[in-house]
Amino acid sequence: MRKVQAQRTAFPVGYSEWRVDSELSLLLPSSVAQTCWAERNRREDAEEDRRRNESRLRQEAALAQGHQEVREKAAFEAQAKLKREMSLWRPPEEGSHRVLPKLRELTRQLDEPHAMERSADTDVNQRRRRLLEKLQALGPDRRVAVPVNGQQALDELEAALPNFREPIRSIRSALALAQATKTPPRIAPQLLLGPPGLGKTFFSHRVAELFGATHGSVQFDQPSGGVHLAGSDAYWGNSRTGMLFNLICLGEVANPVILLDEVDKACSGSGRANEVDALAQLHGALERETAQRMVDASVDVEFDASLVTYIGTANSLRGLEAPILSRMEVFTIAQPDKWEAVSIARAIAQGILQRLGLEGRLSFERQALYLLAHLSPRHMTRAAEKAVAAAVAEGRECVGEDALWKELPGGRDAPLH
Repeated sequence: MRKVQAQRTAFPVGYSEWRVDSELSLLLPSSVAQTCWAERNRREDAEEDRRRNESRLRQEAALAQGHQEVREKAAFEAQAKLKREMSLWRPPEEGSHRVLPKLRELTRQLDEPHAMERSADTDVNQRRRRLLEKLQALGPDRRVAVPVNGQQALDELEAALPNFREPIRSIRSALALAQATKTPPRIAPQLLLGPPGLGKTFFSHRVAELFGATHGSVQFDQPSGGVHLAGSDAYWGNSRTGMLFNLICLGEVANPVILLDEVDKACSGSGRANEVDALAQLHGALERETAQRMVDASVDVEFDASLVTYIGTANSLRGLEAPILSRMEVFTIAQPDKWEAVSIARAIAQGILQRLGLEGRLSFERQALYLLAHLSPRHMTRAAEKAVAAAVAEGRECVGEDALWKELPGGRDAPLH
């Protein structure tokens, strides 16, 4: 703001006050004082104009930077969209499999509001939109999980589980065929038949580890266990996507391993109209041609689930009908002999140490492995895990026979099973 010179009558005629600062004033001829005041006002006006110009330039620069960021973001999104659209036209890259062949048609619905209104429930429609947006971002292809040094890995698996020689042989043949034809491995659904405690569930986990694939499990001792494979009806408020959709479409690999546990305990139906057939979704999932066009009931999305590896377990064939058995290779798993049991015990112990990062720091004595070999694989795992935990807590570097006996229910006096 301009300073106005104060008029004071006490000064001599022809002289005026010039205030240098808050503490110093000079008495100058009026003409000189007026010139000083004018120069000060000019400098203050110039400084104010400079500050205004700098503020305006900063605002313009910030606005330009904002526009540049908006342009860069738009260009990035356009490039990403073009890349996604191009991926829908070209074939899958080597080592990948197209699990969403109709993704282009699906994602077009995102730009058509009426196409998203599949239900009167707004939450259902919004949930489907979010899923389609996620599928668009993930793209149509998923990696095919293949074992590194597959034949050697299968040799090691057979040495660890010698009583599973036949199902391992089937996997070995499928891998050899895939390698020779340069196609994804397609392993026929397996049904492992035998009494509890043979290690059937353990085997499925080892196969998933061998492939480096994701692993899922369906428990058929639950009345509605099988209905979770392909999702529940989209028009129910509590609907949810199925295991196949989650593992494949929302996952990383096209060929997860799924354990179908205790298939013989599936509810076969009592004749009631509202009875749920736990095996209904399994029929289509096990048939390769049908699995290529699997539809998740919750979101109405078609996808390819033909590369899934299914490993079923059953205590007997009682209650299992021909349509299911015709889709699976049935292997009868025998009780291991004493040397096979030792191999299984060694594999289980080694697996526990690897999982806990204790290799090289903790070991099992031979007599401890012999003792483990008298147990079923399920009880081997429990006893070995407890013995390892006790050894770590006590600062020991080895699990011996005596230490293992302490972890068995009833100790030395209890029968081994």
